Amino acid sequence: MFDLKKEWRDIFLVILLFWGLSFTAFVINHISNGALNSYGLLPRHVSHLSNIAFYPFIHGTWSHLIFNLTSFTLLALGVGVNGVARLINVILLCWLFGSISVWLFGRISYHVGLSGIIYGIWGYLLIYGLVLRSIMSLIITFLVLVYFSSMIWGVFPFNYLVSFESHLFGAIAGGFIGYFLGKKDREKLNCHYDQKP
Repeated sequence: MFDLKKEWRDIFLVILLFWGLSFTAFVINHISNGALNSYGLLPRHVSHLSNIAFYPFIHGTWSHLIFNLTSFTLLALGVGVNGVARLINVILLCWLFGSISVWLFGRISYHVGLSGIIYGIWGYLLIYGLVLRSIMSLIITFLVLVYFSSMIWGVFPFNYLVSFESHLFGAIAGGFIGYFLGKKDREKLNCHYDQKP
């Protein structure tokens, strides 16, 4: 039997894990005068490829940290409507494909922060709702489109201090993931309706 209470508890635990890791990394980096900055993602440097596992948790300022975690929480809850397994899958896929793309095509500079995953979830929610076209998914897509509309400017290279590559490739990865998972869920939905007497 599906336990809705447990499902949402697990969703919040996933979100809290990202808060905990990000805050811990920020405090360590702050008291060590930026010692963790070298764990940022440095494109096309094989020695930094393993930093894919660490760089999302590194943030430069308190405002950067809080803004990212707040956006991450709201968007993650939108994905969480489809369960904790879907949330974990979307995060990991956006993280992996977005990060590899940044490593392959990004500027030779240290890329840090959770924004690549955030843009991945953003792209996922926008495309998933349009493909699935259920009432709930369309409502979520509409809310994301309205509330996070300014995020579109983050994919352009307006500020050299901002990793627009993480935003761009994260959004592209999330969009593709949203398309394929939305199509898959749409087929399941159609199959369910076809089986009704």
